[in-house]
Amino acid sequence: MSARCVGIHWNSTKSSGYEVALRLIDMLGQRNISICVNSELADHLNVPNLRVEAFEECEVMFVLGGDGTILSALDRAIPYDIPILGINLGRLGFLTELEINDLNDATMDRVLAGDYQIDARMTMRVEGQDELKMFALNDIVFTRATPSVRILSLEYEADGTLVDCISGDGLIVATATGSTAYSLSSGGPIVLPGLDCFVLTPVCPHTLNARPVVVSSVHRITVRVRDDRGGAQAVLDGRRIIPLNDPSREVTICRSGRQARFIRLTSRNNFGLLRSKLSEWTH
Repeated sequence: MSARCVGIHWNSTKSSGYEVALRLIDMLGQRNISICVNSELADHLNVPNLRVEAFEECEVMFVLGGDGTILSALDRAIPYDIPILGINLGRLGFLTELEINDLNDATMDRVLAGDYQIDARMTMRVEGQDELKMFALNDIVFTRATPSVRILSLEYEADGTLVDCISGDGLIVATATGSTAYSLSSGGPIVLPGLDCFVLTPVCPHTLNARPVVVSSVHRITVRVRDDRGGAQAVLDGRRIIPLNDPSREVTICRSGRQARFIRLTSRNNFGLLRSKLSEWTH
């Protein structure tokens, strides 16, 4: 079945993406496809008949940017279960599917015809919060709320069973998707994206026995502040913040019923992708 409405989400800090957006709009216009754009893109355009921030009827969303842009686009995609096709304008682009040079008529026709695979990724949510707002694809990071260098003391449990108590810079609760982000740089393991799990990675712990732990996503992870000495917070995908102050000094994380859905036009070699992307970042 052919797509009739397509969304375009652009990160305005990626200047090269503006020309790509114009190219997409032209290609879609030639095919009489209805187009919806995010407000940032609309502010830069002078194109008639575009819908703005009305993504509910979109069947596909093109996201122009890197992984950070994709994370912000999920706020628009997940509520309507829209699959995302990422066009990489950043450096790493683990979640993106295409480079700019890959965007051509043949690719567009495949996407509009639905000739692709869906790569569904688990997301996390915070219990007691709006699932469509307080979710994370990559990680939920427990950290200081101020620039203070004071120690942050935390304890964390899986289904009520104590995993560990740590003092240090914080704790990362990551998904398999997020295992190659902040968790990796903090010494966490690389987990292939098909695994539904939580990766619990201490950040600079002041002890020798604190190590990353991987648990199944069927568990509920509760993180409790024992001593913040100046304030603590939970940061979801680097975008949303939950203050951890009295009386709410704990957060419980569980698997969300919502998934992030990504369009794949070719089969993925995850090991090859890791070698390529991480080498590119290093050099």
